[in-house]
Amino acid sequence: MRKVGYIGLGKMGRGMCENIVKKGYPTTVFDADPQALANFREKAKTAASSLEVFLASEVTFLSLPNSNVVEAVTGEFLEKGVSGKTIVDTSTSYPESTKELYARFRAKGGQFIDAPLLGGPADTAAGTAPCMISGDPEAVKDVREIVACYATPINEMGPIGSAHTVKIAMNFQGLMYAALAAQMFPLMEKLGIDTKNLFRIMNEGPFGNRVFDFYGRKFVEKNYRMDFALEMALKDMVYMKRLYDQFNVPAFLLDGGLNLLRNAVKDGRGKHDTSEMAAVMYEYLGLDTGEARPGTPK
Repeated sequence: MRKVGYIGLGKMGRGMCENIVKKGYPTTVFDADPQALANFREKAKTAASSLEVFLASEVTFLSLPNSNVVEAVTGEFLEKGVSGKTIVDTSTSYPESTKELYARFRAKGGQFIDAPLLGGPADTAAGTAPCMISGDPEAVKDVREIVACYATPINEMGPIGSAHTVKIAMNFQGLMYAALAAQMFPLMEKLGIDTKNLFRIMNEGPFGNRVFDFYGRKFVEKNYRMDFALEMALKDMVYMKRLYDQFNVPAFLLDGGLNLLRNAVKDGRGKHDTSEMAAVMYEYLGLDTGEARPGTPK
């Protein structure tokens, strides 16, 4: 079996890596967080650095916070030589950065593939997270069996950067819909409407869908359990804004959503759940945000 490396063992990376290990691939891993790395001491070979992982592996997977980190990590690889090596970036990265890294890897005899996931940590742990993948067809075919350890279905999107582009577009649509509900429900509460009953009526009717059910329920119950950090949502939407900016066209609704996310992060909610967008609105309207309840971050 091919030697696999995994860099980034956080909420998403851990489940992906564990499934690769379970399938018997000899795996070398690294994470900057000692605790995340410690979770793999009895499961895989732990490394002292990202570069050590890369040098020990034929295929190296990345699950990192943003493109700046991806660029820094892979820059070390390029300096050492990447001929015959493949990188699979499962992060939600900026597509133009992905394309540039692909060109640099190909120029030096390596391969670079983007393969972000939908779903959350529970999906990756179960091996059922949908995956979008793009890059050179032969390179994609070459890693598909490894990706299948943790992802299903696997949707091939085309040329390099396509998967990252589509992932950001999907996050854009979902987050802006959530931002709309995050503004609507607090106003309804301010106007004396029973928002839990309103949520039920809307969710059982034509407004009901997975995004509305997931976020709307959090908004009206003021239960901001951690699923997806606000600072990560903001990062993804900044990437989306940059895609509009390269064509010098306005993003309209995105600009409003960005303002809401930026205010939430400015208020110290960056590492809290994205649903705390609603807490910003409850606060503006002089209502109980729900954040003072036991177990709720603030």
